[in-house]
Amino acid sequence: MGRHLSATFACGAVALAAGLTGGCSTTNTDLGADGKLVVAVAFYPIEDIVRAVGGDQVHIITVVPPGEDAHEYEPTPKQVTRLEQADVMFYLGGGFQPSVEQALGVLPNHVTIIDLTAPLRHLQLGEGNDPHVWMDPANMQRMAQQVLAVLAEQDSVRVDTFNRRASAYIESLDGLDHEFRAGLARCTTTALVTGHEAFGYLAHAYGLTQVPISGISPGAEPSAKALEQVATSVREDHVRTVFFEQNLPPDLARTVADETGAATSALNTLETLSRDELSAGLDYVRAMRANLSALRAGLGCA
Repeated sequence: MGRHLSATFACGAVALAAGLTGGCSTTNTDLGADGKLVVAVAFYPIEDIVRAVGGDQVHIITVVPPGEDAHEYEPTPKQVTRLEQADVMFYLGGGFQPSVEQALGVLPNHVTIIDLTAPLRHLQLGEGNDPHVWMDPANMQRMAQQVLAVLAEQDSVRVDTFNRRASAYIESLDGLDHEFRAGLARCTTTALVTGHEAFGYLAHAYGLTQVPISGISPGAEPSAKALEQVATSVREDHVRTVFFEQNLPPDLARTVADETGAATSALNTLETLSRDELSAGLDYVRAMRANLSALRAGLGCA
C-alpha cells in the first residue's frame, strides 16, 4: 500500500454505529510478533478511536505521552525508532504537530501513513485551517470510520471484531452528539469565551460563538487591546463564565473574569489526558460529557 493516504479509499467498507472499550498499548520490543497490527497514533484523540475500534486486537504506540503538550511535543529518536515498527500511523495534518509531521518523513515505506483530517470539512482560522477537529463528536465519528476502513484493509482476519467495536463506538459518539444538541439548545448566552481558539468546531456544531482571548497557540500572549475587546464582549453579551483550558494556566481567563465580574470554569481540550485521568478511566466520551456539564452551568442553559 502507499505511504501517505487519506483513508477515503476504503471509507465505504462498512456501515457503522459507537462504544468505548479497552485497547492494547504495549512497550514490547517485538511488536506485532503475535500477528496483530501495530498502530501508531500522533496523540490522544486518535488513540481513543484506535483503542475503541481495535481493542486488544492491535498494539498501540502513542507519540505524545500523557500530560504533554500535543502542539509542541517533539518525538525523541527512541520514539521514532519505535514508530518504524508500525504497520499504520494515524495523525492529523495541517501543521497541528509540526515536529510529529516532520518525523513521519523518515519512516520506512512499509508504514502506511494516514492523515485523518483529509476528508473532513475544516473551519478557517486566520490564514489556515482550525486543527481542533476532534472537538466535534461528528468528526470523531468520521475519523472512526476511516480508522475502521484502514484496519479492515490491513487485517481482514479480525475485520468482524473491528466492525463490531467500531459500530458500538460510533453509536456512543452519536449519543454524545445528541446530548450536546439537547443540552445546549436553550442557553442564556451563546458566547463561548475561552482561553485560546480550541473550541471552534464545538461552537460551530452547537450554535455557539467562540470568543477566544488568545489565538490558536495556548502560549500566545494577547495584547492589552485584545484583552479589552474580549472584556467588552463579556459585558455586552452578558457572559457570566470565562472558560480556561484544563491543564493550562488560567491566568488570562482570570484576568478577564476579574475585570468583568464573571466566574471561571475549566474545559478539557482532550489534546492530552494525564496519567491519573487515564488510570481513573477517563476517555473521550466521559471527558466531553464533563465539558457539557461545565458549558451548561457556565452558559446558563435550561
